[in-house]
Amino acid sequence: MDAREFFESVRAAVRARERCRRRIEAMRAAEGLRGASLSALPSGGGVSDPMRRTDARIDAEAQAVRELAQYDEAVSDGYAVARGVRAANPTQRWGDVLEARYCMDAQWELVARILGVSAHTAQQDAAAALDWVDLVGIAAARDGCGQAELF
Repeated sequence: MDAREFFESVRAAVRARERCRRRIEAMRAAEGLRGASLSALPSGGGVSDPMRRTDARIDAEAQAVRELAQYDEAVSDGYAVARGVRAANPTQRWGDVLEARYCMDAQWELVARILGVSAHTAQQDAAAALDWVDLVGIAAARDGCGQAELF
């Protein structure tokens, strides 16, 4: 996986994480709003389980929470690589642009405002940062490859 693919997967995880959070909130809200009704009581022939919907919601929520943990891990890894890029290249905006664009899922105009540069310059910085990560590798970038030792 190259740097662009890695950071695009982080960006996708940011979006999926938000969708997952909304889904969990919606499930909890739907369950909280549903009051007991006479239709939930068994009537006539056939077996009815009034807790079936609650059990299904609990199972779906548990699955969503597991997904959320995976997305959180991917985003945390993106932040870690951006920190490493920043540490290894302290005179560049590279770590900041990677963090804003991919870990925060910001549009180029917002990235530019955050960094105080034009959108074009932000895109150039991102391209340079991704090239550098490809040059050293994602693992080395995460570790701050090339970072000067602090005295």
